[in-house]
Amino acid sequence: MRLSEYFLTKPDRLKRGDTVGIVAPAWSFDPAKFKKGVAQLKRFGFKVKFDQAIFKRYWSMAGHDDARAEQINQMFADKEVKAIFCAKAGYGSIRTIPYLDKKVIKNNPKIFVGYSDVTILLEYLQRIANMVVFHGPVVSGEVHKNMSSITTAYLLRALMQAEPVGEMAFPSLKTLRRGKATGILIGGNMSMLVSGIGTPYDIDTDYKILFLEDIGEDLEVVDNILLHLKLAGKLKRVRGLIFGRMVDCHDLSGKRHKIRDIVNDILGDLDIPMVYGFPSGHARGRGANVTLPLGVSVTLNANRPSLVFNEAGVR
Repeated sequence: MRLSEYFLTKPDRLKRGDTVGIVAPAWSFDPAKFKKGVAQLKRFGFKVKFDQAIFKRYWSMAGHDDARAEQINQMFADKEVKAIFCAKAGYGSIRTIPYLDKKVIKNNPKIFVGYSDVTILLEYLQRIANMVVFHGPVVSGEVHKNMSSITTAYLLRALMQAEPVGEMAFPSLKTLRRGKATGILIGGNMSMLVSGIGTPYDIDTDYKILFLEDIGEDLEVVDNILLHLKLAGKLKRVRGLIFGRMVDCHDLSGKRHKIRDIVNDILGDLDIPMVYGFPSGHARGRGANVTLPLGVSVTLNANRPSLVFNEAGVR
């Protein structure tokens, strides 16, 4: 029995003809882009369901907190819906948590896909329902007719194949510290993960492979986040670190520091494999957003460098 199978529930794999539900836990979104995303999901062979309340607006978000949460509750309760996609990220996911129905979610585990601000929901679902969740594209963002072929391939493979994805090796992936380690993959947007520290959905990093990504942050902010994670004990027993592309995260101080400099400063005492540039999460233009099942066993080989999935995220 693999390590993750002791405590995480894998959702049923998605099949052509299945119904996917769409929720809007965060920002409001462009209806035209949403329509293109829905059309693409149908081209994949899925039926699509969503509540018309998804188009409402409150402040920057897609409706009031309780209404956005109710969309999530309904999709988990709906036996016809086999997977749940998010319309958009941005901000607001954390505000839905007080209104989520833990019992309904626990009793109806299913595929849930999103990234960025949705990271807080991915972590919440793992903590309260012991579910494998999926760090991947949103409907009004990367999902459309001309979406990246890499995004498409890994999305469908992760959700539809009950077998390990295998080795992922990309040209963008660079070694920060050599080594090899196996553990359960967790993580997502680093700003969101840090905001969860001290809450009931605080991330558990012990003996895990931790994936971290972000966008548009000054390197001083990135430095602060990594130091926060370290001081909070989140890096004490972590087995490996994977950084995303850290899109538009620049040194605004004029000192021309890079991610490697921050890693050496703050994480120099960690004798674990570390890599940089994994293409999941935020990207420029039509850059790939590779879907990652979070909660499964992986092996990080920083010597190649590559990430090997030892098991599937679905059954």
